[in-house]
Amino acid sequence: MLAIIFYFLLLFIFTDSHIVGDKAHLSELKKLCEHAYICFHDNIIVCGKSVNEARTFLDLCDLYEYSCEYNMVFRHVKEEEGVCPNPKELNKGAG
Repeated sequence: MLAIIFYFLLLFIFTDSHIVGDKAHLSELKKLCEHAYICFHDNIIVCGKSVNEARTFLDLCDLYEYSCEYNMVFRHVKEEEGVCPNPKELNKGAG
């Protein structure tokens, strides 16, 4: 069932005329969606960067899934000072 939903989502994304983006962006987004579908979570926190935003992800699979779901191409980048939120500070105040 999940596979059917995934392929329907891909079909919708790439055939909808309202989506703005060049072929390279859509091609890369398609690859990220494919990776999201077959990826196994390892819970190793990674930093991801798009054109306008940097985010901390639970792992590389989470980066792929987020990119696919929100039609944004995030690339894994090395954790540089100030690029992504510090994962040790993400849960402050919880508990």
